[in-house]
Amino acid sequence: MNSSNRIHKITGWLVFAIAMTVYFISAERTGSLWDCGEFILGAYKLEVVHPPGAPLFMLIGRLFTWVATLVSDNPEDIAFSINLLSGLSTAFAAMFISHITIMFGKLTLVGRNGSLDEAQTLATAGAGLVGGLATAFVTSIWFSAVEGEVYAMSTFVTTLTFWSMMKWYTLPD
Repeated sequence: MNSSNRIHKITGWLVFAIAMTVYFISAERTGSLWDCGEFILGAYKLEVVHPPGAPLFMLIGRLFTWVATLVSDNPEDIAFSINLLSGLSTAFAAMFISHITIMFGKLTLVGRNGSLDEAQTLATAGAGLVGGLATAFVTSIWFSAVEGEVYAMSTFVTTLTFWSMMKWYTLPD
């Protein structure tokens, strides 16, 4: 792996680490008054929540609640585990946005087949850092990241899909 790719990967993981740290510190320790309580209980008991139901969120949430019950007997930790699921999903989404920003920067500067020089590598890494952190801390994203709602996982799946498309496009023919 050349130094350009290494710097870009480190940038993405740095965005993930910063976002996940902040989300862990600021995540609700219990349920909140919105639909979060319904989603937390639905994931814990594997029940059907109001439509559309978000079955993937329920199944993955069940794994997080299972780990929480292994670690602690406190019911608040079950709610906190679902809130961390949202934070983890959003931190990955911010990382993918960082990588997407870097890909767009490379496409703009040198095209699909060109290689970045040192200054361009640092510029695209900086753009990826700013883009990823801006995504992580914009108000509408942050509110979904610190409570047990399906929007965080929806954001993650959307950014994963977009990153996959961009990754495929930037690969050589």
